[in-house]
Amino acid sequence: MDRLLRSAFVAGIVLASSPAHCGQGVQQRVVLSCPLAGGDSATLKVKPSGYEAEDVLVEIKGKTERAFPDDNATSGNDHLVLSACAHGTLIFAVEYGPPYRKGIAIRENPLTKEIERLHFSEKALPLWLYADEKGMLLVIPNEGYETDKKYLVYSYVSGKGEPDESTPMNKLPKPMRELTRIPSH
Repeated sequence: MDRLLRSAFVAGIVLASSPAHCGQGVQQRVVLSCPLAGGDSATLKVKPSGYEAEDVLVEIKGKTERAFPDDNATSGNDHLVLSACAHGTLIFAVEYGPPYRKGIAIRENPLTKEIERLHFSEKALPLWLYADEKGMLLVIPNEGYETDKKYLVYSYVSGKGEPDESTPMNKLPKPMRELTRIPSH
């Protein structure tokens, strides 16, 4: 009986230290790949990291990294709620503590060929994207009533980056015909 218990104990240690149980060798799953302006792709991947949680990864030009590298608080606890391609831009969002969602729009600037990232965090998901060689705009309906305006607009100016906050507006920042509707998840 003692020998049987020791064998079971050793088998448990071997099983628990195998790559499948230590997080090593866990397969990444491709969610979506969007063609970029320069011919490369931005690929959104997830890797399971626990019960109903996943690490969100982005691969661009052969390099894979965490989507939110500076955010250790939610790393590994993300739950994807939006993944879309629109106008050569990969747009995705995760739950970020109810009721907020945070996300990123990633594209390659067609003129400078630089990779640009526009971060957002709101209660609603973005509905429209505007992108040209000068920058990007994401338009999000104001469902959280954090301002008396109808829309929250996040902007990225090529060569300068993004401001710390969104701009509240009652009118769309561009004519509707110039905006690209972001497909829902």
